Amino acid sequence: MRTPLLLSILILLSTACRSLGPTYRAVDTRSGKTTDLERMADELSQEDVVFVGEYHDNDVGHELELALIQKLHQRRPDLVVSMEMFERDVQNILDLYLAGAVDEETFLARARPWPNYPEHYRPVVEWAKKAGVAVLAANCPRPIAGRVSQEGRWSISGDPWAARRIDAGPGAYHDKFVGLMGDHAAEMGAKVEDFFAAQCTKDDTMAESIAAVLAAGGEHPPLVVHLCGAFHSDESLGTVERLAARVPKAAIGVVTMVDSADRTRELSDKERSLADFVWVVPPME
Repeated sequence: MRTPLLLSILILLSTACRSLGPTYRAVDTRSGKTTDLERMADELSQEDVVFVGEYHDNDVGHELELALIQKLHQRRPDLVVSMEMFERDVQNILDLYLAGAVDEETFLARARPWPNYPEHYRPVVEWAKKAGVAVLAANCPRPIAGRVSQEGRWSISGDPWAARRIDAGPGAYHDKFVGLMGDHAAEMGAKVEDFFAAQCTKDDTMAESIAAVLAAGGEHPPLVVHLCGAFHSDESLGTVERLAARVPKAAIGVVTMVDSADRTRELSDKERSLADFVWVVPPME
């Protein structure tokens, strides 16, 4: 069995030695031209919030996230990492771990990390710990979203771990969600609205969490980089539109990824509409 120290060394070495260049292509969707992480960071560092929409299981995508965060931090030392993958009620233990007040075993036992935490999110958290960067546990606890899906959004009214205001009305995001459900939406009937409300509970809670960080920064808010599943941020819907409603003056940039065996192909108009920058990454086998 590998020791935690040895595992940390191997992660650092693999990150340092692997060249991402041949494994992905970055596209500036406004021009349609290929770009790179340096130019992305130059532009995105001017924003107030950068959403990075991910495929949760894509190895290259996760490596790109960390590389972009590091380059943004070089330009904006005030950076805060915000994560869908941690829920509001574990913020305290997350803070204690980042401060070195508890060990990793205690942190993991109490923070409810996702199953793919070791390979995909631990590198970000460990980098933040070493760099002294704050990490925001932005999401609502899963049982809360589960209750909404079963009993409706009014069942969580006043819950401190969920957003105070939840928008689950009609619109492009609603239509996109129902479309994703496919035939199941028709089978569920009116119940699909509760499932949409559960999705919006996550979006609104993450947006409210980010808005609070911006507000706490006063006239000089930090750069918040929010990691989330691409559905939460693609087309500037989901969490993005809910943050914009809360902080209309916020400058927001969106990055996403699409997987393709052919990283050289031109993006479709639909793919270019997803975000300001798109990473074309290899599909997972």
